[in-house]
Amino acid sequence: MTDLPAKPRVLIADDSRIVRATLIKRIEGMFEFREALDGEEAWQTLLIDPTIRVVITDLTMPKLDGYGLLARIRQSKISRIRNLPVVVVSGSDEAEERDRAKAAGATDLITKGIGTAQLLSRLDILAKLVNTQREFESSLEAMVQQGVLDPSIVLPAPEQLTALAETMLDNAVKYHKNFVMLHVCVGLKHAGLEGYPATPPGFVVNALGQLLQSTIRQTDCVARTGEAEFTLATGTIHSDSARNFAQRVCHAVANANLIKDERIAFVASCGMVAWPESDGHAGVSPLLPDLRAIAKRRAALGMDHALSGVVGREEEEAFKRSSEAPIAPALVEQPQETPDLATLLQWLKDGKQDQVLPHLGKLSAELQPLVELMRQQGQR
Repeated sequence: MTDLPAKPRVLIADDSRIVRATLIKRIEGMFEFREALDGEEAWQTLLIDPTIRVVITDLTMPKLDGYGLLARIRQSKISRIRNLPVVVVSGSDEAEERDRAKAAGATDLITKGIGTAQLLSRLDILAKLVNTQREFESSLEAMVQQGVLDPSIVLPAPEQLTALAETMLDNAVKYHKNFVMLHVCVGLKHAGLEGYPATPPGFVVNALGQLLQSTIRQTDCVARTGEAEFTLATGTIHSDSARNFAQRVCHAVANANLIKDERIAFVASCGMVAWPESDGHAGVSPLLPDLRAIAKRRAALGMDHALSGVVGREEEEAFKRSSEAPIAPALVEQPQETPDLATLLQWLKDGKQDQVLPHLGKLSAELQPLVELMRQQGQR
């Protein structure tokens, strides 16, 4: 097990020594740091240092630029790398550049003139979210492997959730505060099958419920509202914070080592509805049943596509515009590299048929010319 540094460690990738020195001067009191002169060096650092919690990168660098680094991170087979927060440093705050960085997988974008207090606050939040996800993931693995639940942790009944959520929503409308409802669904997906994921083992669902209950704030509420579904209501945090929390929970469930069969994986989808930031309308008081229906519908959209992540208003609209999943780093599954023919054949020789099964289509296509040649020779 790797010893974690006393302070969260940040990787700064920028070919400008001045920019790196400026960032280091601002963060060194709260964070440890490592430097990289370009994207390629940053990538190599990520591979060998598992203690890095946040990446800060410039977009324009030699060898491998910021977009290339983002692509490698988001497509990595290593979950600790794939889910790292990546903060892009830009010389401008134009919407077009921000949107492009977000589409490439950036978690946040900051300008080079950002204030020290704001920079430290953003990095602190991101580092804590990473720790929360990894602790959640480790706790879930331990509970499932040991087969032990805490009898002292009891989830509220759905009726209690409804009563508390009604009070939260009334206060949000009356005092112009935030209200967020999350609906989390968990399932199993098979590498060789399509369609709605199967229901996971009951013990895993119970363990997830206990972890959610012990993770949320005391002022929030979570209840089990289905066979493998949970609904959470909060009136104390901003919608962006709620989204980040839900995203980390979904990734923790999807990445946790809970099943031995490599063909089967967990999927966790969270439908999110927020008032008034994204789904409210001026002068209209929302009804709790309507908000719950929206959150549940959005979670079902994610589960229908076997995608782990958050489905909010923007993702739902993207689903409607296309028959395919929306291109959003918060939702889209990261593509996995396809093994070459030599690797697939070696796996067969080694008796690793389970690893070959998801790639039978590629193997068949690659070997088809050889089969055809053998058939022709046999006819002579």
